Amino acid sequence: MVTVNLGMLHYVIDHVYGAFMHRTKISPPFFSRGWGGSKLELLERLINQLFPDVEGQIWPPNLIQPMWKTVWESKNACLREGVFRTPCDEQLLNALPPESHYARVAFLTPKFVSPQNMACVVHLAGTGDHTFERRLRLGGPLLKENIATMVLESPFYGQRRPVLQRGAKLLCVSDLLLLGRATIEEARSLLHWLDSEAGFGKMGVCGLSMGQYILLLLLHF
Repeated sequence: MVTVNLGMLHYVIDHVYGAFMHRTKISPPFFSRGWGGSKLELLERLINQLFPDVEGQIWPPNLIQPMWKTVWESKNACLREGVFRTPCDEQLLNALPPESHYARVAFLTPKFVSPQNMACVVHLAGTGDHTFERRLRLGGPLLKENIATMVLESPFYGQRRPVLQRGAKLLCVSDLLLLGRATIEEARSLLHWLDSEAGFGKMGVCGLSMGQYILLLLLHF
């Protein structure tokens, strides 16, 4: 009987695939259009504008009003999807591609439980996570513990991806900075909405890969 170490098999397949894609250049590289500005000074100013001092941050953030539609309902749970205009200020909004001006969010909640008696976790996207499904699967088991799941679609991802961008391959370095700051603003506003509008008493944020990195930045705002 032949046994296979799945972990090692996945490792080998990943390396073979990565080497093939890199050497054949079938897939475009990250940041194929460079920094996103003609001078490095432009990028430095962008960083200072996008990540100001913590003392300059204001709570509560801008209040959002998502427009909800029900995707499905079961005996014990309900999944809704919402759309809202990103709460970023005008300067940041103008720097974002038009496709990213409106944010999308999925909201999975247990039924017959009041918001005051359950918690909610906002799940941030990892690199290449263009859909809601993966993070909703993480939220499924939480329903039994009366924990709701809110999944935010990142700017530059999914339906918010610019037309010329292929997959998760951001065109410019500045796009990564914009993605991070816009996600922070949207996550802050979602937490504020959960607290002030939906009435949740307990809230949290989680993320994997890029989502974890943005979460660490969010803690400083």
